[in-house]
Amino acid sequence: MFKRKLLAFICTILISAPIVGFCFMLIEGSTIKEIPGLIFTYIIAIPVSLIYGVPISMLSDILNNQFSGKKRGFFSLIVHLFFGICFVYLIMVLDSRFYLTEFNMFDLYFLVASTIISFIFWAVDEILRKYLNEKVN
Repeated sequence: MFKRKLLAFICTILISAPIVGFCFMLIEGSTIKEIPGLIFTYIIAIPVSLIYGVPISMLSDILNNQFSGKKRGFFSLIVHLFFGICFVYLIMVLDSRFYLTEFNMFDLYFLVASTIISFIFWAVDEILRKYLNEKVN
């Protein structure tokens, strides 16, 4: 399972960072000349996905061990998205801004990015699970 999660992490970073960077370019009205935004996305996404995303994905497998088929896949998606969204609130708590009235544009960027990355991580992990024919206990 750990090898699959690391492979999913690598694929997720390669797929999600350009997508998130492109989304931010569209939101901000930037041009392709502003490549440092994409580099910034990689700088943030790599350690967060490795330190936070991989363990959460492993937790998702443990929590959904009792399910199989589409039901397991659906609950796995819910767990990935839930903890992806919770990451933004964790940042807000650490920054002492947990009140939703103080939800600013920077938090919205992180919310969009974490949701996209969580979804892509889930999708890549599910594809790898089927490709590698790993059994669900």
